Amino acid sequence: MAPNWNLVGHEWAVQLLSGQIACGQARHAYLFVGPAGVGKRTLVLRLAQALNCTQPPAPGEFCGECRACKGFANMQHADLLIVQRQEGDRDVKVGAVRELSRALSRTPLEARYQIALLVNFDNATEEAANALLK
Repeated sequence: MAPNWNLVGHEWAVQLLSGQIACGQARHAYLFVGPAGVGKRTLVLRLAQALNCTQPPAPGEFCGECRACKGFANMQHADLLIVQRQEGDRDVKVGAVRELSRALSRTPLEARYQIALLVNFDNATEEAANALLK
C-alpha cells in the first residue's frame, strides 16, 4: 500500500516525496506553493517527519510516535527553523532570512535534517527575498 502521510488531496506529492526519500534521492530544497488553506504547511511537516523519523515503518514513511515525529508535528522541534513576519510587521525582514542562513550552516541539533519553513514568504521585503537567493 502506498503511503499517504494522513493527507487528502496531495497523493501525487506524497508519492513523489516519499519515493525520493525511499530511494535516497531527497532534494536539498522544495518549494510548496498554492492558495491559503490547501495544506502546504501540513505537507512540509509530514515531509520533515518522513525525513527525520527514527523508527520509520518503511522507507519514505514515518511512525508518528518518536520524538522527532512528535516535535515536527507540533512545530516544536529544535531543527525546525521557521521564518515568518513578526507581530506588528507587515513583511518578513531581511534579518530573519540572514539568521536562517546562519542556522542552516550549522549541523542539525537532533534530527538528520534541518527543515526551514518560510511562512507566507510572499510577504517578504525585496531585501529578504534577495538574501534568500544568495
